[in-house]
Amino acid sequence: MLSCIKINVEFLKKVLDSRPIYSLLRNYSHNVEDILHLDGNGEENYNFKEKYRVLDEKDYARFFSKRSLKREPALTRALTSMVYKIGKQMISLAEGMPNEGIFPFDRMQMTMKNGNKLVLEENELAMALQYLPSQGLPSLLKLLREFQEDLHRPPSLDRDVLITNGAQHGIYQCIDMLVDPGDPVITTEYTFTGYNSALRPYDPEVLRIPEDEDGLIPETLESVLEERLSRGLKMPRVLYLIPTGNNPTGTIIPAARRRKIYELACRYDFLIIEDDPYAFLNYSNVKPPSFLSMDQCGRVIRLDSVSKVVCAGLRGAWMTAPAPFIERAERHSQAELLHPCTLSQVIIQRLLSERSDLAAHIHSARSFYEQRCGALGDALRGLSHLAQWSRPKAGLFYWLRLQGVSDVYNMTFRTALEHGLMLCPGQAFQYDHSGPSQHLRLTFTRIKLEDIDTAVRRLADVIDIEQKLELERLPQRWATER
Repeated sequence: MLSCIKINVEFLKKVLDSRPIYSLLRNYSHNVEDILHLDGNGEENYNFKEKYRVLDEKDYARFFSKRSLKREPALTRALTSMVYKIGKQMISLAEGMPNEGIFPFDRMQMTMKNGNKLVLEENELAMALQYLPSQGLPSLLKLLREFQEDLHRPPSLDRDVLITNGAQHGIYQCIDMLVDPGDPVITTEYTFTGYNSALRPYDPEVLRIPEDEDGLIPETLESVLEERLSRGLKMPRVLYLIPTGNNPTGTIIPAARRRKIYELACRYDFLIIEDDPYAFLNYSNVKPPSFLSMDQCGRVIRLDSVSKVVCAGLRGAWMTAPAPFIERAERHSQAELLHPCTLSQVIIQRLLSERSDLAAHIHSARSFYEQRCGALGDALRGLSHLAQWSRPKAGLFYWLRLQGVSDVYNMTFRTALEHGLMLCPGQAFQYDHSGPSQHLRLTFTRIKLEDIDTAVRRLADVIDIEQKLELERLPQRWATER
């Protein structure tokens, strides 16, 4: 173990040598593998199953949408799964797979930044170019089950994993499985635009729960749920949230709140979609437990992705949920895309199997982004008279509320562009994007460090211009009213 730690630290030093500013950043654990723990260090003891029922297979039927309940297993997909289970022991006239002999590739090689080479050839390459069971590459599924167990130490429960084509695919599947037209759904007041986009065709009743500096406020959520219950209104079946580094607000929900939210799910009978792509981009000294790590009663559907800490183009992601839910999700995958890209899954398997290298890479990525987060935060200090914000505790975004600007839309798509600046308006994170917004989301991921001060100066200029335009638009008052 000590030798592994030594190798990890040496590798990390090589990565960070070109960025001496990292030495000024937060003093994280010297064991970079500590980043691969999302169970809150196992310090919490939960008694949810002593107070509430553990959901069984029959219980989940009441959560599934009418469309989802109509889906049946695809027989040809079942045959594909059998091929991987049975192997070459049988002569087959069944599966409609192409013959590997016609694939045009003999060998593929990728060189990694740490010097390692990822080589695919012969049988492994043939498999990487072939059809798969809809649940995913069997060897990757096995690895992910172990990976999730090590990261979260979840309570004992019949749960499984499904490979998705990016976390957005997982979000879409959850909505399609759990939401009927007009249903009430719970989320934060401002949330990931991809969730709103997937949700909109269902014309739901969106219950938007406000956040403070610690994320979703459970007392407000409880009040909303209790009020609906007392009025006999339809109760929501699902809560969607990004618990660490919410996009766009950058908040982290602390452990006590997570526990309270989970208990509300048990009491008011809803499921939690835990979308956690920024789990490893936590810049605070506190690592609250994941919702999966406290899920004793089968209420959590967790979505994970490598897009933010490895690369986005692989569309590498997976869903971890109670087994009856995964079985239903697989039926959706059968109809939607057969299965995510096999080649991507093989690459992801290689990346995840080298746990020490993965931990060092993620540690480096977190430091890389924290540096930029700090640089943008320093530059923004000069805008304190123009906007309000808090430094993000995790994730990739600053969330600004402008002063003297009632709606940022014109500023974003006209004034800012005229000054050579691209901005993301708050409307993108409202369910109703036709409404006004005083917010901007700023990202620090790809901007060059030397361009940050220039960008903020331009931002100050366009806010100033927009404030003056707003004053001109105000109706003039009579002299007696002045």
